[in-house]
Amino acid sequence: MVNRLLLLITIAAVSLLPACSSSKKSVQSNNVNTETPATPVQREFRAAWVATVANIDWPSKRGLSTAEQQAEAIALLDFLKAHHFNAVVFQVRPQADALYQSSLEPWSYYLTGEQGKAPSPYYDPLQFWTEEAHNRGLEMHVWLNPYRAHHTVGGPVTDSSIVKRKPELVLKLKDGNYWWFDPALQGTKDHSTAVVMDIVKRYDIDGVHFDDYFYPYPDYNKFEDFPDGNSWQAYVNSGGKLSRGDWRREAVNSFIENLYKKIKAEKKNVKFGLSPFGMYRPGQPASAEGFDQYEQLYADAKLWWNKGWVDYFAPQLYWTITRNGLSFPVLLGWWARENQHQRHLWPGMSVGRDTSAANTREIQNQIMITRGMVPDAPGTIHWNISSLRRNPPLAQGIIEGPYKKDALAPTTPWLSNATPEAPAVTYSFAGDSLQVNWKPENAAEDFRFVVYFQHGNRKKDYVILNRNDRSVRIPVTADDKSKSALKAIGVTSVTRMGNESKLIMIPITNIPPLASLKIVPRAEWKAAEPKPFKQQTPVRITIHHEGTRFDSTKDAAQHIKNVQTWGMGTDRNWADIPYHFLIGRDGTIYEGRSVYTTGETATEYDPTGHLLISCLGNLEEQELPAQQLEALEKLIAWACRKYNISPDTIASHKDYSRQTDCPGKNLYIHLQDGSLKTKVLSLLR
Repeated sequence: MVNRLLLLITIAAVSLLPACSSSKKSVQSNNVNTETPATPVQREFRAAWVATVANIDWPSKRGLSTAEQQAEAIALLDFLKAHHFNAVVFQVRPQADALYQSSLEPWSYYLTGEQGKAPSPYYDPLQFWTEEAHNRGLEMHVWLNPYRAHHTVGGPVTDSSIVKRKPELVLKLKDGNYWWFDPALQGTKDHSTAVVMDIVKRYDIDGVHFDDYFYPYPDYNKFEDFPDGNSWQAYVNSGGKLSRGDWRREAVNSFIENLYKKIKAEKKNVKFGLSPFGMYRPGQPASAEGFDQYEQLYADAKLWWNKGWVDYFAPQLYWTITRNGLSFPVLLGWWARENQHQRHLWPGMSVGRDTSAANTREIQNQIMITRGMVPDAPGTIHWNISSLRRNPPLAQGIIEGPYKKDALAPTTPWLSNATPEAPAVTYSFAGDSLQVNWKPENAAEDFRFVVYFQHGNRKKDYVILNRNDRSVRIPVTADDKSKSALKAIGVTSVTRMGNESKLIMIPITNIPPLASLKIVPRAEWKAAEPKPFKQQTPVRITIHHEGTRFDSTKDAAQHIKNVQTWGMGTDRNWADIPYHFLIGRDGTIYEGRSVYTTGETATEYDPTGHLLISCLGNLEEQELPAQQLEALEKLIAWACRKYNISPDTIASHKDYSRQTDCPGKNLYIHLQDGSLKTKVLSLLR
């Protein structure tokens, strides 16, 4: 989402306005514009896999305490939220075990280091992950391996293991301690279906997700045929006519089809997603070459896709754009053409773990290619979350590039198109911001909220908030050269299915004059740390000009930085930049030294108790721009109110020193004729 820090007041000014100015305003029917066309919010599915098998992603090691496991989970979810993701694919069944409370399968070895042992103190990891994901606006997709019964690094096979409890369903493979369910057995289908449906019924999840493991990869059995001779012979003896390969594929096909129907019968809104090997078969498309999942894994992924037995498809396109035979866009285009039921196509992507700029550009380009080739409802799933977190250049490249703007997940209209009610909206002015508050009509159904805002004639912008949020602050003045005033705001509700309420734009009128004041903090002009200096309480306002001719070709922030560097150097040896505030020729106000630290000057007067304001430029020689004068008037009024300073104290440098003509005749005239004080008094009314 739009960085909320940019939407907050940069300089605390909540007490800026009198009480009557901050009274809440609510929406009236004659004061709104209802918009039914599509809103400008970006739509894109952005997810990452969180693998628990072999402790790849979470928990980082077996046997962590409950508090340590939860802290690690929060760190991962916070990372996804901060990088504008909106979904997590969390592995809850890595080897016929459970990272949740289950009566069907044992607690996972990867949690405690002992299969069948619950976390202590007790908690349910899936319940915890689901609640915390939803609190951050992330969909929760549970990832299960339907056929892996025991992993070679899954610890000893215990009495609680399915290998011991249902030995008739599993087969031993030759690579290490791998055990695999026999997919052709009805008992396997029934058991895996029961496991999935148990989760669907008991947990508030958003999706069920399978990856590319169906029949095992050949090396798991040392490249020998899968040892399902008994079930194959039983099929032949019963009169079966299919070839052995077709029989295996049919076992998987029937399981996938039946499971999709059962999920929809129980909870229609729970999405079912599959992430098969990225290429269907060599020659499909024509340039494709390499591994044949159809013949090796007995996965007829094209059939599942063509039949619409999924809500989203995430083929693992783990190759670069220019890879001969396995080109990312070529394969993506082929899968897109096979999308006969217009389901979501959200490719999985991973091109390596290196931190090079080339790797970052590759992922950025793949995201952009996906947007171009799947424009209506784009999305991606990243393998894996650790590869992102441990690669700061890539994470930064994503958030500063394609994910710079927060996005809602696409809608899934074949599952739900119900439009929620718009929330009730109120607002009030708070300093240089508008405090927008809302009350949802149906808090149990509203998953996210979108606050839209428009400054002047600029296009509408937005910020996305989450289910527990009820307010946000929007700057009254646009944060760009236009300085456009806030024109209108609106808030929509968004359901878990991504359906958005009607947008009601509320005109913003009667903006208090001081609400448009914005002060650029020291950090933005890269201020150095000040030296210790005499403290003060400001009791009067004193105006300076900086004295250097200044025009539009100069960078004000850099100039202020240069003034600080010079002033703190050997020529002056000041503790900081000498002024408390500085005003650029364009009216931009910059924070200077702390108002509670005495300013410093090169003349004879003691500035203790003075709040020093300096206007950039040489106003003895240069005209005073209207925008600089307006900013000065507002800043003085703001300072009088915030620091309880009397407007009668407004004066200039030359009023206290005979050694200077500062602040220059073109500014001083506004003090002489009383117009500056008059304007300040009008702003304070």
